[in-house]
Amino acid sequence: MPAAETGGGRSTSPALAALAGLRPNLKEADVHVLLQRLAEAYGLPHYAIFILAPYAEDRNQLKLVLSNWQPRFAKTCEKHGLLRYSPVVRALESDPAPLNWDLEMLFGASSGDPAIDFLNENGFQAGVYYPVQGFSSVEGVVAFAGARDILEEEAVDDLYPAALAVFGAFTACRFEENRRNNPLSKRERECLRLAMLGKTSHEIGKILSLSEHTVSQYMNSAARKVNAVNRTHAVAVAAQLGYLS
Repeated sequence: MPAAETGGGRSTSPALAALAGLRPNLKEADVHVLLQRLAEAYGLPHYAIFILAPYAEDRNQLKLVLSNWQPRFAKTCEKHGLLRYSPVVRALESDPAPLNWDLEMLFGASSGDPAIDFLNENGFQAGVYYPVQGFSSVEGVVAFAGARDILEEEAVDDLYPAALAVFGAFTACRFEENRRNNPLSKRERECLRLAMLGKTSHEIGKILSLSEHTVSQYMNSAARKVNAVNRTHAVAVAAQLGYLS
C-alpha cells in the first residue's frame, strides 16, 4: 500500500491521510465522507457501521446504523440472516482482533449457498471487520468490503486506528442527537437511573415518593419507548443512547 505525502515531505498511511477532516462536533454527513475516503484508499468501496445489541439475548445481532449500502442490499442481508445471526459476532467474541476475511474464510468452501452467491454477486468478496468502542461505552463494528483479494496485514493494521476514530466521532454525534431528542419523561429517566444503580421498584418508590405500582408504570412506559423487552434491557438501551445523561 503506497504511502501518502504530508505537508512536511514525510509519508504517512492512507488511513491517516484520509482522516485529515476529523474534527470535533462532526455531523453524520462528515462521518460518511471520512468513511468514503478510507474505503477508496484501500480498494474496499463498501463501508458500514454496526452497533452490537446491549442485551444478552441479542448479542449475535449486528444492527446496521450507517452505511453506503443500497437499501435493497441491506434488506437481502437481513433475509439471508447475515446480520441477525452473523458469524462475524461469534468470531469477534472468540478473538477480539480485526477480522480480515474473504468468503471462503468466513463461510467455508461451500458452493451453491445463496448467501455466499449473493455477497459475491454484489462485490462483497473480501474485507475487514473492526471491533470498536465509542462514546458512552457503545460497542460496535466498523466494516469495509470489496471485490478484491484478502487485505494485506499491514493495511489491516493501518486502518484500525482510523476505524476507532471514526466510530468515536459517530457515537458522539449520535449521543448528542439522542440527548437532545430524548423521548423519556423526567420521571421515566429518574426511575431508570435508580434502576441502573440496582434499586428495586420498592426502593425507587421510597426515594421518589411514589407507589411501587406507579414506579412499575413508569418503567414499563420507558421500556416501550426504547423498544426494550424488560427493565434490565430498558436501562441498558437508554444508557447507551444517551437518554439518561
